[in-house]
Amino acid sequence: MRDMAKIQQLVGNITEQDLKYVECFVAESMGIFIPSVGFCKYAIRPSHTHPSYSFVIFHTKEQNFIDRDINVPDKHYLAYMIKPMVPHEEKVSDNFVRYIAIFIDKDYFENIYRKYTPETPDFNNVWNQFSVKHETIYYIKKFMTEYSERIAGYKDILEALSEIICHTLVREIIGAKTEKNFTYDNFEIESIIEYMHQYFGQKITIEDLAKKANMSKSHFIRVFKKATGLSPMDYLIDIRIEKAKKLINAGTKNISEISLLCGFSSTSHFSSTFSKHVGISPSKYYSMYSKN
Repeated sequence: MRDMAKIQQLVGNITEQDLKYVECFVAESMGIFIPSVGFCKYAIRPSHTHPSYSFVIFHTKEQNFIDRDINVPDKHYLAYMIKPMVPHEEKVSDNFVRYIAIFIDKDYFENIYRKYTPETPDFNNVWNQFSVKHETIYYIKKFMTEYSERIAGYKDILEALSEIICHTLVREIIGAKTEKNFTYDNFEIESIIEYMHQYFGQKITIEDLAKKANMSKSHFIRVFKKATGLSPMDYLIDIRIEKAKKLINAGTKNISEISLLCGFSSTSHFSSTFSKHVGISPSKYYSMYSKN
């Protein structure tokens, strides 16, 4: 796995097997991790710790594994923070919860925190709750894109984005308010995309998505395509194919199981769709990339 040494510096005694269902994006002082098709095995380990400050951001108010005890304003996300070396674990349920986990180097975070207050961060709870603005997700996704595409200058941009994300989180924690809110994208569409990521294996219709977005079907399709460049169903298929590739890479499921888990009506439908998008059949991809 790319940058495993950096990941261990931020997360702790974690292995590649722990991360087989997790998307990873890492810079010098920050890492972003997203459970994609299953639990992070390290996150559910009882009483594990991290050497870094860790943050968990959920995309909906209902979608979390800890009881919420704060009000989350509109167009904000629920977030939790854990101090370094505090024992904790994620609760295991029948279905994994998709979230964004951010790990920030202890010294790096505290140096930025002290720009706002001379005191070292002092939080009493294991899971310290606060909310983050919608715009924070823009910087996080930009970080993920830069890491994935690795075009010229990406390391410098990752460092700049690390600082922006860290400042943004600190401001939210201490309650610093800006005069104006910056909205970079359609909040409803962003929520729909995260819904697709969480429930990619279930039956999802245009009608369901339009209803969740509080739009008519025709208006929803127009707005979604303007925001993403794809129709809602094409976007969902892309997500399902990426999840299938992640499951194949993990090497724990066969093709029929992956087809079912990713929401395809049959193995033949999955195979033809996968071949069209990836250029090779699922079985060929399995033989090339499976870790078995």
